[in-house]
This record gives sequence, C-alpha cells and structure tokens, in this order.
Amino acid sequence: MTVAAPAGTVEWVRHVLATHWGDAWGAAGLSPLTVGGAAPLTHTAGLWRVAGPGGDHVLKVQLNTEAARPGNFPALKARILAHCSRRGVPVLPVVPAADGRPAVRHDGILVEVSPHCPGARASGGREQADAIVSAGLALRAALDTLPAEVTGKLATVHLPLMVEEERWPAALQDAERRLLPRAERGADRWHRAAARVLRELAASAPLLRSLSRPPSAAAGRPSVVHGDLHVHHFLLSGRGAARVLAVLDFDNLHVADRLLDLAWTADTAVLACGADTAAARDVLARFLRTGRSRGLLKPGDEVLLMPLLMAHSLPVIVDIAKDILDRGVLAPQWLAYFELLSPARRLCVHRLLSAAAAG
Repeated sequence: MTVAAPAGTVEWVRHVLATHWGDAWGAAGLSPLTVGGAAPLTHTAGLWRVAGPGGDHVLKVQLNTEAARPGNFPALKARILAHCSRRGVPVLPVVPAADGRPAVRHDGILVEVSPHCPGARASGGREQADAIVSAGLALRAALDTLPAEVTGKLATVHLPLMVEEERWPAALQDAERRLLPRAERGADRWHRAAARVLRELAASAPLLRSLSRPPSAAAGRPSVVHGDLHVHHFLLSGRGAARVLAVLDFDNLHVADRLLDLAWTADTAVLACGADTAAARDVLARFLRTGRSRGLLKPGDEVLLMPLLMAHSLPVIVDIAKDILDRGVLAPQWLAYFELLSPARRLCVHRLLSAAAAG
C-alpha cells in the first residue's frame, strides 16, 4: 500500500531531514531525482536530490509500506555495502543520521540518505556491456566473501513483494491457459503488450520444464545476493572509457542461489549491447572466461543461468499481467519492466551462453 500525502512531499522531506540529519540538511536545496532527464524506474519509493552538506545526495523514501524490510535490515545492508566497498566494488554508502542510524523511520516510513552519483544509464554498446560484466563479477566476488554470520542474519530477514520462485509452474500455467487468451482478445496497447510478453513466457516453457532440476533461487548455492541487477542499477561514466561508477539499489538483498546475480549480469550486459548480436556474443564469451578464471563460474553453470533468472522473474511478469488484465492497474512502468524481464531476450542469451561454452 502506498502511503498518503503529506508523506513524501517537499515539506515532509524537509522536516525529516532537519529532524534526523540536522538543520543544515533541512535547509538544503531539494528536487525530485531524475537520471538523464528521466525518472528512475521505481514504483515503491520516492527519490529526492538533496544539495546537502558536502555535496549532492539522494534521499530515498519507502512510500510503499508493503516493500518495507524489518528493522534490522538497514544495519545489515550498510554492513554489506561497506564490505563490498572495501573490495573495490563501486557502491554508494549510506549517510548515517545524526544519531548514527543508517536509516530512520518517520511516521512509520523508512528514509535513508546516500551520496549522489553523476553517472548515467547505459546507452548501449560493447564497452558499456563489458563494464557491466566487470562490475557484476566484482560484486559477486565480494558477496562470496561475506562472513557466514552476515549470511545467517540476512536469511532471517523477510523479503516483501518477493514472489517465491517455487510458484513459477503455477504462474506459467495461469499465463498459458487464462491470461494469454484474455490478452489476445484485447486490441489496446496494454492488451498487446501483455499478450506479447505472455507469448514469450510460453515460448520459454519448454526450457524450464526440460531441466532435470527445476530452477529455483531458493536452492543450489545459497549466498547473499543483490537479486536485482538490471540495467537501471548500473550508473556508467559519461566520458572517456566506459566504467561503472555505481551499482545501485541493494534493497532486495537476500539469501538465494549465488548464480542469480551472475545470471542478471549476463542478461543485463546483453541488453546493454542492444541489437548488436556480435557484440553480445563477444561480451558473453568474456563473461564466461573471466568468471571461470576467477572461480565464480564452473563448467556447466552457463546452462543454469537463464533458466534460473527466467524462473525468478516469471511470477513477477505474470503478476504485472494480472495488474493489467485483472485489476486494471495500468502503470507506465509496467511496459519498461516487460522489456527488462523479456523472456525472449533471455532465451537468446541462453543460446549464446551455450554456444560460447561449447566453443
């Protein structure tokens, strides 16, 4: 449920900053955040650019109460971010409140502040895709070295809005038998978009159902995962050699199969290549070569990556289709999510990974 005003308004944000970070923060310049002139892809939070002490910062307001994590999560997240930063991963640390807390609750709503990064979203190309691979592999290597105690604590923290991967067979059945026929009966752009992605899901079904061990991020190699490494969560340099300046949004940190982050990295790198299939092929070959040389991937892992990611995203896609077809929730970001989670692209990535491993 999204909280009602005044939470998230300019006046409310100023009051929160002054109360928890200090008067200088409350008097700072404040504006809604955009990245490259576009609003960040989020439907659960409000983001503000704050010209605070020492430079620009980002204030995040968790406006969707269903997305809130339990009370011990902010401290765990801050600890994981610090660990990754020490290992050279470009992450943005939290700016603690005046009392030292990494995040505060005001009117029951979670608020946090972090430095602002001037990077841009990936605009396409082999160099940017290579940079995403480098950052994704570095992040996975850092998370693999977290103390077992951190993993154990995070495993007890509930992840809201998470649709369990074990439900993907039921979600796929609903997509094939009920939602796809319903979507194909409509002629507007929403029905067409839903029908297109649901047909892609149906085309991915044989791969998912053919595996001897059904893909699930809850099984396999449990580890702390970022869990949401899509293209909007990599900020890249705008000049000179392409490099990732920041990996964003660690709010979905949880314990799952460690291959999930590697699957996201491969898929996001291909998305960054755009229509350049030759570049995608080369980038994925480098991804496999580097991942294996660093001990992050074993022979045979490549055929598990996209099925794992598709199973992870399938219930999310179906839930968005239900928003459109059953609930009449026509949010503009749904179309962007369909592109980010495209099963057709992931089938292509699976074929390219399999060919790269065979070659």
